[in-house]
Amino acid sequence: MRRRGDRVFLVGFMAAGKTSVGKAYARLSGRPFVDTDALVAALARRTVPQVFAAEGEAGFRRREAKALARAARVPRAVVAVGGGAVTRPANTRLMRRAGAVAWLKAGYAASSRRAERDGAAGRPLWAKARALYAERRPLYAAAADLAVRSDVGAPEAVARRLAARLGEAL
Repeated sequence: MRRRGDRVFLVGFMAAGKTSVGKAYARLSGRPFVDTDALVAALARRTVPQVFAAEGEAGFRRREAKALARAARVPRAVVAVGGGAVTRPANTRLMRRAGAVAWLKAGYAASSRRAERDGAAGRPLWAKARALYAERRPLYAAAADLAVRSDVGAPEAVARRLAARLGEAL
């Protein structure tokens, strides 16, 4: 696969495994790991739900775009990108310029089970999750250089499949 930059951006729906697979891939490949939701929270000095409550979705998306721009400057980073980042075309352009974009593809049922298990049912946008899933699937597909099923296997196994798709030996 021909890459534009040396970073790997993981996109996908809530609870698709972006953080867990991203951490596993970073550990196996010796790369730094950045989670844009965690970066938003750290920079805002609030949790993501608190940012949503105080600033609304538009405020959160502005912060997310800034966090993504910061993450895109980290050499060789594996970046777990918030599920809604692809709704802003500028975010997709940035990721595609800075590296490979991998869609961690999980079915709605698997994402829903994981989200409920992990307490994500309390996330700000969870109430409209099914509609968001349908709306975002084509955006993930358009943004991605490749897709990897993330609802089959443990995070390390998914990370190894991702590496193989990227043409990297771990």
